[in-house]
Amino acid sequence: MFFYLLNVIPPMLLGAQCVLLLILLKGDICPGQRGRIHKQLPIIAALWLAISPLFWPLASVGLIILAFFSQVKVSKTRDSGPIWLLQVALGFAIAFNVLHIFASERPQGLFILASTMFLGAGASHVLLLRARTRLQAFHRLLPVAGIVAAMLVSLAILWQTQMYSLNYLHSIIWHLVGCFALILAGIVGSTWHIFTNTTISKLQLNSGFVMSFAAVTGFAALLY
Repeated sequence: MFFYLLNVIPPMLLGAQCVLLLILLKGDICPGQRGRIHKQLPIIAALWLAISPLFWPLASVGLIILAFFSQVKVSKTRDSGPIWLLQVALGFAIAFNVLHIFASERPQGLFILASTMFLGAGASHVLLLRARTRLQAFHRLLPVAGIVAAMLVSLAILWQTQMYSLNYLHSIIWHLVGCFALILAGIVGSTWHIFTNTTISKLQLNSGFVMSFAAVTGFAALLY
């Protein structure tokens, strides 16, 4: 019944993993910031475990991340941790999403790829703000990446709807309109601080992400 979530949550988690792993391994940040980002890893692991009842091999990604987290001091992620565990977890996540893309129709594959960018940018942004990082560049780069990815999501949905009959399109038109309105509201929430030149707030960012997630989930539930 809820298998459409495999088009939403794994791509989101893969995108978030890529951003956090890039910062942890390549970012020029102090041990305190690295430790706070490190503490966000169990959240990603818990979400992998939560989605695993729909496809049990996904549990391996969450378990590997938890194994890494349990063996490393929060400030020593890059210096003394078994980084290869995070790389293996990322490899498993990439493999699942790539196989899922190739097993899907072209519009669906584009939807999964765009969701990886769109929700991945949003989820990682929420986690970075929660970790109180001072990486100001990401407060601009991630929302901009989200805008581009939202365009790709919309393109994938419009491409998919070309395959439906007029009668079916008439029956789902308001559902589609609602999802497009949510995705637009989510973009506004995630980019408001850029256009108003104000300090980003958790309420603003979290609200934007929730609306974006609801929009993509609505699209997936309706079309896949």
